[in-house]
Amino acid sequence: MKALLPLLLAILLPACGKSQDPRPNLLIVTFDTTRSDHLACYGYGKPTSPHIDRLAADGVRYTNAYAVSSWTLPTHASIFTGKYPSSHGAHYDPNGKINLVMEGGIHGNPLWDAYRANTIATDQLTLAAILSESGYATKGIIGGPWLKEVFGLGKGFEDWDDSNFQMEGGSELNGRTAEDITDHAIAFVDAHADEPFFLFLNYYDPHSPYTVQPDYIRTFWSGPLPPPKDSWEWTLAKYDAEIRYTDEHFGRLLDHLRSAGLYDKTWIVLTSDHGELMGEMNMAGHGDSLSQPEIHIPLIVKEPGPTPRQGIDDTPVQQVDILPTVLDALGLPHPPDVQGRSLTRHEHPIVSEVYPLPFMNDASRKPWRQLGDWKSIVEGKWKFVWGSRGRNLLFDLEADPHEYRNVLADHPDIAASLEAKLESYFASLPAPGEAPEVEVGREDLEALKGVGYLGGDDE
Repeated sequence: MKALLPLLLAILLPACGKSQDPRPNLLIVTFDTTRSDHLACYGYGKPTSPHIDRLAADGVRYTNAYAVSSWTLPTHASIFTGKYPSSHGAHYDPNGKINLVMEGGIHGNPLWDAYRANTIATDQLTLAAILSESGYATKGIIGGPWLKEVFGLGKGFEDWDDSNFQMEGGSELNGRTAEDITDHAIAFVDAHADEPFFLFLNYYDPHSPYTVQPDYIRTFWSGPLPPPKDSWEWTLAKYDAEIRYTDEHFGRLLDHLRSAGLYDKTWIVLTSDHGELMGEMNMAGHGDSLSQPEIHIPLIVKEPGPTPRQGIDDTPVQQVDILPTVLDALGLPHPPDVQGRSLTRHEHPIVSEVYPLPFMNDASRKPWRQLGDWKSIVEGKWKFVWGSRGRNLLFDLEADPHEYRNVLADHPDIAASLEAKLESYFASLPAPGEAPEVEVGREDLEALKGVGYLGGDDE
């Protein structure tokens, strides 16, 4: 018997060793430029999102989720800091530390030198930094140029993967494919299956310029291929096909989590950074205004555990609420001055802001633009929008969800009350600290040039 004891201990001790960390994983996913009203689970009549729909059935679908701005950099920074752009500092700035033309420039368009922005201020604490310090493995896998490492959104992550961008015509025209992002995500999950992880994914395919997805386009387009001429119908068909393609590869990741026994152990947060104007009010793109197509976004939260909360929640919420929701659930303290609140508590106004650069407010460049800086507040059915050029707007979103009629003259008292609340709240926000000095390399410039951020149509 004594001779068998060492053998028995050798067999039993591994099973009695360190137990698997019980803390849940966190997966945050942004579908870039994706409107909530183009997802089937939000009422769209076309099958763009079967895997997102299944995720929504397993969790909570927020119907009144709003972006804090209408372009990529500030909105992602708000997800990671729990603060509005006015406080984290990552947005367009004529005097910004990021100069999008390196020494010698990229010749051909004199406007490129005017593109300046700031990254997240150096004094801002991010969700990734908090979770890394708490023992989480952290990784970001990104598909869009405005999320490249140079813009500072990888702050706090152990690994920020901005590789494998597609090259077309000498530029990284279409970002990185959803297929490649999911492949790398699965590899990360497999490598960290026995420890808690925070994985962030940015799927870029729904952003223009759109690729004609051969396996999906016929679901949304019945006309000739290629079409005889471009039209909004053709643009929408390509956009929907890109969402469906992205959904398919996101679904591969969800299926892998299920087969690995990790789905029920993982917080999954799916949202968008912003939406997209598709001809509404004769406008296109995003980043110029705070219209509903640009800032009304999807937000789906699937909690861990065998019986997660499920259903539809019409509480007004924003991207700044994601960080405090996660930290509250994990029992971790909030960073100082966080402006978001847990998604179960509505304790701040729903406000958004965007500050186009001066040259972007040139009416001859894009005649359809709503020019100037914009701030908005949504309260109940009312949406008030302040414009720096003296044009304020008031919409009744119940009667006019597409914002066709400015009713400010009909309800001056409501407009005045909302304007006072908007002004008071922004005045209460602490200013960001110093932004770090950043040098932008030629590859980053070419990526931005290729997708229209440099002299193109979308910001």
